[in-house]
Amino acid sequence: MGDRMKEQAEFLRSLRANRASSFRGEIVPYFRYVFQSGFGLFLSACFFAALIWYVDLIKAVPADWPVRTVGIVTLSTAAVISPLRTYMRSADTVFLLPMETQLLRHYIGPAIGKANASGFVRCLLVFALYAPIYVRSEALAGVAHEQPMELAIVALLVSLIGGLNAYGGWRERQLASASWRLPLRAVRWGLTVLAITAVLLKPLVWAIPFVLLCMAIPSLLWRLSSQHALPWERLIAEEEAVRRRWMAFLGWFVDVPTESVKTYRRKWITWIADRMAWRQSRAWHYLYTLTLLRGETFGAFFRWIIVAAFVLAASDNPTVDAVVYAIALLVGGMQLSELKRVRFVETADALPIPAEERLPAAASVARMLGLTAAVALACVAAATAGGDFSPTVDATVLAVGLLWTGWLLPRRIAKPTEDLD
Repeated sequence: MGDRMKEQAEFLRSLRANRASSFRGEIVPYFRYVFQSGFGLFLSACFFAALIWYVDLIKAVPADWPVRTVGIVTLSTAAVISPLRTYMRSADTVFLLPMETQLLRHYIGPAIGKANASGFVRCLLVFALYAPIYVRSEALAGVAHEQPMELAIVALLVSLIGGLNAYGGWRERQLASASWRLPLRAVRWGLTVLAITAVLLKPLVWAIPFVLLCMAIPSLLWRLSSQHALPWERLIAEEEAVRRRWMAFLGWFVDVPTESVKTYRRKWITWIADRMAWRQSRAWHYLYTLTLLRGETFGAFFRWIIVAAFVLAASDNPTVDAVVYAIALLVGGMQLSELKRVRFVETADALPIPAEERLPAAASVARMLGLTAAVALACVAAATAGGDFSPTVDATVLAVGLLWTGWLLPRRIAKPTEDLD
C-alpha cells in the first residue's frame, strides 16, 4: 500500500508539471506574433513612459498627491487578487476521483503553495515601488513608518496579507453554497483594505494586533458553511475560463484554436437585440449583436471601459486623459475584433441569408459599440476636466478615437480572410 501511494503521489506531481509545461508550450509560440504586430513596441513605450513618470514623482512628491488613496488601493488590489492555476480538466472527475485524497495533498497542495508565494511576492514588489513615495511624501510626515526596521515590518505585513489572501481564495472555493461564497469574499476584501490601511497609517503596536484580528475573522466565518474537500467543478470551470481568456487575447493578433464559449443572460443589456428591426437584411446584425452581448467579449470590454472611465474621472491632467483615452479605445477595439472570429453552428449556413453580409454585419455591430464607448469616455473626460480644456488637443484626440472605432476597426473586421468558413 505504501509503494502504491508513493507511485500515485509521484504520478500526480508529474501530471501537474506536465500539464503546466503543455499549457506554456501551447501559448508561448503565439507571442512572437503578438510582438510582431507592434503590441510589444506599444508596451515598451508605455513602460518607459511610466518609468520616467515614476522617477520624476519620487524625486519630488507633490504635497497634494493622493498618496494615501493610491497606496491603499494599489496594495489592496495586489493583495485580494487570488488566482489558482490547477490545469484541471473535465475528465479528471472520472479518472482522478478515486485518488481525491492524494490529489489534494500532491496536486492541489503545491498549487495552493505556489499561489500563496505569488501573492507574497506580488505584494512585496508593489510595496517596493510604493515605499519611496510613502517615505518621501509630505502628506504622510509623522504618519509613515520611515525607520528601516519599521519599513521592513510593514513590507512583511503587507506581503503576508497578500499570501494569506491567496489561501483565503482557496477556502472560498471550497464553500458549497454560492450564497455564502460571495458575502465572505466581500468580507475578505473589506478586511484586507482595513488591514492595509492600518499597516500604512497607524502605529505598528496597534496595527499588528488589528491585522491578526482581520485574519481571524474570515477563518471563523468559513466554519459556518458546509464545504467541499475538493471543489472539482469550480476548479475546472476556472481553468477553462483562464484558457478562454488567453485564447481571446492571442486571437487579437493571430488565429488560434477556438475554446468553448460560455454564455451569459445579461437581461439588463440583451434587450437591445430584441429592439432591432426584424428584416432579412438585419439577420446577421441580430445574430452578432446577441452573440456579443451574451459572450465573454462584452464582459471584458465593458469592464475595461468602466476602469478607463474611473481613471479619466480621477485624473486632472489633460495629457494623462489623452493617453488613457487612446489606450482605452485601442485595447477596446482589439477586444471587439473578436467578432470576426465568431463561428456559428454549421446549420447557420442553411439559413436564407446572404453569407457575404456576415462580416459587414459584424463590423457594423463593432462600430456602434466602439463609437458609443468613444463618446461615453469623451463625455466622462470633459465632465471631470474641471474647466481645463485645450480645444485643439481635445478635438484631435476625439477625432482620432472616432476614426479608429468608426472606420479603421470596422474596416479591419469587414475585410475577408482566406480561412473564413
